[in-house]
Amino acid sequence: MSLTFATQLTAVATAVLAVFAIVTAFYARQAFRRQSQEVSAIERQVKDQQELTRQQAELLKIQSGQLELQRQQLDHQRQVNAGQAEVLKLQADDLRESLTARQRVAEVQRKAQASKVFIVEAEGLSGPPGGPPAVPFVVARAVNSSDQPVYDAEFYWRRGSASHGEPNPEPLGILLPGEQEEKSRDFPSDTNMAISGAILRFRDAAGVRWIRRTDGGLIEQQ
Repeated sequence: MSLTFATQLTAVATAVLAVFAIVTAFYARQAFRRQSQEVSAIERQVKDQQELTRQQAELLKIQSGQLELQRQQLDHQRQVNAGQAEVLKLQADDLRESLTARQRVAEVQRKAQASKVFIVEAEGLSGPPGGPPAVPFVVARAVNSSDQPVYDAEFYWRRGSASHGEPNPEPLGILLPGEQEEKSRDFPSDTNMAISGAILRFRDAAGVRWIRRTDGGLIEQQ
């Protein structure tokens, strides 16, 4: 092999190697550029994710503050509601007491006249000495001690739980203020006088009908 040929072959080989080196460098540069771009993209993603995480943390912090504020507002509202409930309870108690007092006053006023109308009874035995066995009798007296008349006054006579005698009821008519009216009635000898006698029925000046018993009981007649 001549020296010239060897020189040329070396030059060609060197050129080929240079071309390969240039091509390799080009592709390496391209690969490095792509890797750099990928790394930059990953870094941007990481930064974006970090920013998103930071924003989410900030949002959670704000929401936590809002929840705490709402909790405080609810606690305050519960306290206000509890105070209002106590006030309403006191008001309801006052109203019930006021209504009860008014009802008592109204009841007293309603019974004001009727409470001054009475029935008084006296018992005895009737019959002449040496004659037939004496029989019990009752004298009933109606008394109007009020300052107004009472109307449709009458005695209702009873023997135990049954009606007794005629007329029954026995009318008394109008009893003027301070007036008294007296009636008597005989009973069979075997009568249990503890549960027999008369009751007084009348209508007051307001038109309310009442029943007065000898034991003092006063009942509004429906």
